[in-house]
Amino acid sequence: MRILLLLFPACLAAQSAVPDLLTGSWINENRQSGGVTQVEVRRVQNRTIVHVWGSCQPTDCDWGEADAELWNGIPMVIWKHGFSTVRMQLVAQPDGRLLVPYRSEYHDDSGRTDPGHAEFFAREKTQTDTPETLAAKALLYQVAETYRNLPSARFEWSLTTNRTTGKSEIRGSSQASMLWQPPNKARIETTSNRELQVTIADGETNWTVFPESGEYRRMPQGKGALPGVGMAAYALLDKGRGAPRITGHEQVQGTDCTVVQIDLERGVTQRLWIETATHLVRRDTYDEPPLPSSGAATRRQTDYTLARLGERFAPSVFEYDPAATHAKNRTQLAREANASLQGQPAPDFTLHDLAGREVRLRDLRGKTVLLDFWGTWCGYCREALPMIELLHRSLKDKNVVVLGVDSEAPELAREYFQKMGYTMSSLVDTKEEAVNQYHVQAWPTTVLIDREGKVAYYEAGHEPEKLRDAIRALGVW
Repeated sequence: MRILLLLFPACLAAQSAVPDLLTGSWINENRQSGGVTQVEVRRVQNRTIVHVWGSCQPTDCDWGEADAELWNGIPMVIWKHGFSTVRMQLVAQPDGRLLVPYRSEYHDDSGRTDPGHAEFFAREKTQTDTPETLAAKALLYQVAETYRNLPSARFEWSLTTNRTTGKSEIRGSSQASMLWQPPNKARIETTSNRELQVTIADGETNWTVFPESGEYRRMPQGKGALPGVGMAAYALLDKGRGAPRITGHEQVQGTDCTVVQIDLERGVTQRLWIETATHLVRRDTYDEPPLPSSGAATRRQTDYTLARLGERFAPSVFEYDPAATHAKNRTQLAREANASLQGQPAPDFTLHDLAGREVRLRDLRGKTVLLDFWGTWCGYCREALPMIELLHRSLKDKNVVVLGVDSEAPELAREYFQKMGYTMSSLVDTKEEAVNQYHVQAWPTTVLIDREGKVAYYEAGHEPEKLRDAIRALGVW
């Protein structure tokens, strides 16, 4: 249910229940919710502590815990994620359900707004832990405490991703290193087949820096330790859902480890190799079942090749000043792309299509070109592609060239096009060269280029009527 205002009138205070009546685990009645999926409430002395999960893929995102404060008799919780601040209320209903209104305020320079949400939750039945589950939970608590209380440290790790379908297997890899300074400073450098990315958390701001293009993104830093890295989830392992179990003992990189398996939602399985001596995670695997959209199953494996505690670092490694290098705000460039690119010569690129043929944009001068930035992972892109394919079939004989632009491995796009029967061409942009040239930060993004090679239309999102009008304005339809 959509709402225009988050805060209910004060008269609802009369309907509020004391916090003790809210304790327990609550599940969203809308299983397809794109927002909050589960709420847990517990009382510790005079505190009301709320734990929340939100809808994510492949598994729900753990928001962590926050204290609730009474506002006109109704418990309110404020979540500071960095990129957004969420204000949430917990309203007990006469029928025993829990009503959760919440609204987000975004701080990522995207300009987006949230009208608010209100969803009903039903109380979850309690489950009794087995001795095996209790043993695994006790170990995960030790791991979580280790990461919540990390001293200054240096970590290095490699991430390997394998995506398999019935016909192919696609492998990708990246390497990263992190310098960590408690309580909330970090520097992470990530290298892959795409551009170098440096993340700097200075205690107040999260900076994502792209040195090769001279660009950056910024947003306020969220609460909690280990900001901006997947490792932050280890500090929440004792708060997780499901029934973990110890499945064995193995050595990883010469260290004795205990293996814990956690069965998560939507058929995802996580396994952790936990070093016996330090309670640090040395290996982490995620196995995801095939997605209905692409049929691809995914395994992600992270190997922590270095974990060195107690190092000292110069304060400057956790500092960043974009003015010093005249860097530009990548998010702002994306917001202004519609105005800054329209009427200007289209940025040139040279890419290959799914058959391996080289395509140079400048060679298409004299033709109208439609670029559709898409991905198999993007639901809105998949919804838009049938219309893009229809435009290709309708206009290919009218000197119009329709090109998809996808940053994934070409095997994924090729199999998806074959499965759907699409005949349009799609270009392979695995290094995101065209993505960055056209300041794409939202998928799908559609760009129309006229016969003179100038941008005539630029739109983030799927706006079929606007696109048709732009094509008609060029006189080709």
